[in-house]
Amino acid sequence: MEKDLVEKQVESQLIYEGSFFKLYKDKVLLPDNNYSHREYILHPKAAVIVPIFPDGDILLIKQFRYPLKDIFIEVPAGKTDPGESLEET
Repeated sequence: MEKDLVEKQVESQLIYEGSFFKLYKDKVLLPDNNYSHREYILHPKAAVIVPIFPDGDILLIKQFRYPLKDIFIEVPAGKTDPGESLEET
């Protein structure tokens, strides 16, 4: 690992815990010895598959994404349910 890219966690604060994910805000020490904050979400594992047909076509789906209030073209994907393997997902 390139040490000039590594950020070290100094503090971690759970901001929100819902039924699907947790939101954290961490204070980090940057490689240049300055401090910053990182906000991130922890959620269940997910799986994605890229179906490629014999003729080279790729299967994509249209999916409405509520936070952005728009429809996107995506590869098929989904989160794992409790006790489910990535292969089953």
